[in-house]
Amino acid sequence: MADVPFIVIGGYLGAGKTTLINRVLASDHGRRFGVLVNDFGDINIDAKLIQGNDGPLISLVNGCVCCQLGNELGSGIETLLNIAPRLDALLVETSGVAYPAKIALYAKTWPGLSPGGTLVIADANRIRQLSQDKFVGPLVTEQLRQADQVLITKLIDGSEWQSLRRWIQEQAAGVSVVQSSEFASHGVFEIQELNHSQVIVGDVVFDTKSFSASNSLDPNDLNRWLVGLPPEIHRVKGIFYNARDTKHRWVVQGVGRQTTLSRGEPWGESPKQTEIVLIWPQSSTPRIPDGILG
Repeated sequence: MADVPFIVIGGYLGAGKTTLINRVLASDHGRRFGVLVNDFGDINIDAKLIQGNDGPLISLVNGCVCCQLGNELGSGIETLLNIAPRLDALLVETSGVAYPAKIALYAKTWPGLSPGGTLVIADANRIRQLSQDKFVGPLVTEQLRQADQVLITKLIDGSEWQSLRRWIQEQAAGVSVVQSSEFASHGVFEIQELNHSQVIVGDVVFDTKSFSASNSLDPNDLNRWLVGLPPEIHRVKGIFYNARDTKHRWVVQGVGRQTTLSRGEPWGESPKQTEIVLIWPQSSTPRIPDGILG
């Protein structure tokens, strides 16, 4: 049997990796593929598409499968390779602070896998600024260099497109650059692997702080707390128990200085609680404000 193509989706925190995977899962492209994800809670799967939910696996009616990663990528790969009938491809969403080349190496060493493409997603509003950041700039630039294709998201001003494409190709010679409005979901299966002659795989260490609470929160109070976070905080993510809408979990998303609060799925039988994570480069020392989350 032919080896299964291993496709890597990378990019810095908040660029839109999970949004793309949601699009691919919801599209009719005729492929039966597996997705390795860190947290099912981030994958927005319509209940009508779910055929079965068995432990670390969600099976969809279109034959696709989502596998929840623990700390071991290899076990997730092996689980999906053993599904019958055999999958057409495996997709893995890397951490926003990971080097895609590290993950792509699995395809060269794991029996049953073959190298697919590496798609790196870049936020049009932040990528140049991030590349100049003294803490994470080298990581962000190297993520671009390790791409076979770069997908530009959140492009609001079309006049910036050509300039941004030229800039990315200056950082990563030979890479293909496309914008999300022109990118069909089946495009992830068609990316051609490049020969990266010089790949730097390093480490940028990040710190995190998690907040958990069982009491309900007023969204206005939470928003004021979020606005008070220092600029060193690169990512905010989580759910909270909204005092104004106790039937639904509410989602917190923050990238840089932009944060949003939005209604999510009903709580159902899940415990109503707040769980929020902050992420920042270890080399910085942000002061987390006191307030409703401590």
